[in-house]
Amino acid sequence: MKKKVFIALRMSGIAGQDKYNGIFRRLGDEHDWNITLVRRSEEFTPGRVRDAIREGFDGFIVSIPGTETSAAPLADCDIPTVVMDIHDPRLDARKTNIVFIRNSADEIGRTAANYLMNIGRCRSYAFVHNPSVMEWSIDRFRAFRRTLMDHGQWCHELQDMDGLCGLERPVGVFAANDDRGFDVLEFCRDRRIRVPDDAIVLGINNDTLICENCRPRLSSIQPDFEQEGFLAADILERMMSGNGAGLDRTTYVGVKTVVRRDSTALVSPAGKLVQRAIAYIRRHAREGIGVQAVVDHLGCSRRLADMRFRELQGTSIGEAIITERLNEVKRLLTSTTESIESISVQCGYDSTNYLKNLFKKRTGITMSEWRSRNSAT
Repeated sequence: MKKKVFIALRMSGIAGQDKYNGIFRRLGDEHDWNITLVRRSEEFTPGRVRDAIREGFDGFIVSIPGTETSAAPLADCDIPTVVMDIHDPRLDARKTNIVFIRNSADEIGRTAANYLMNIGRCRSYAFVHNPSVMEWSIDRFRAFRRTLMDHGQWCHELQDMDGLCGLERPVGVFAANDDRGFDVLEFCRDRRIRVPDDAIVLGINNDTLICENCRPRLSSIQPDFEQEGFLAADILERMMSGNGAGLDRTTYVGVKTVVRRDSTALVSPAGKLVQRAIAYIRRHAREGIGVQAVVDHLGCSRRLADMRFRELQGTSIGEAIITERLNEVKRLLTSTTESIESISVQCGYDSTNYLKNLFKKRTGITMSEWRSRNSAT
């Protein structure tokens, strides 16, 4: 006998379509689900959910943002339920037969920060929230800011876009989603902020209807929504079949790719040169490299490398190497219990005393004080 499954999944955007494809990738052509599909928020009502519960549906998959009130009756039942990318205290309080699948805000934020930093041109960074600041928007901002700070950069948090006008350019802008990225591009056009010359803009979701019809076209992070759908179907099938013991209550799904379009395109050979320099420094800074090693890697004169680096980064190659090495020192101090001597060696310093003096000069405190203030161990 076929299982009766209620799926509430918004299909108007790329996220819902990919999730739906993932569900049917898991089910295949021959499956034993009798599916009732609700695609619009106005159709997904508390009464519709209560009726489905009374009719004896075997399972629910719910993923229509902004419909937490409609999903509330599921908090008071024990029917197998998978919730994708919805946050609601009532559902969170349910104890059994419920699993949450969410895209990883940490991975999204890290991906955005590393992508923008690796472009090699940004002099400042900003995160532009959704107009109604949601929990997922805050989580993405925090991960974005944390990654930037790990590399000695600061992130400006913006609820509206007027703050972009006063930031040092080029500014790397991470928008909370593609809709907000579209708003950023419109604002930049109205204020004559050139994209990508003065502002480098990155969205998230890779909604092609939006991204391909912006001017310039919007680069975007593509979460792995299809994998979310695949896991939702797999987990629900296990729960409905009585094999749900041991399932994680919350499963996080990462990023599939970053789709590069005009809003983050490299605009000059100088930008490419600096990008290569930054990538080399990040890979090799802890090996004790100096400026000449970077110049040799670039295959150009030291004068040209220094000039381009200062133009686009506002600092020298040597200073960038020091900053990257000290960032690694800070990371090891806060995430490990290794000795200061061991950390010195790992980060390419021949003299522990030299590192101690440099660290205090740059931070104002000793390495031991830094560890005691910041360590989570």
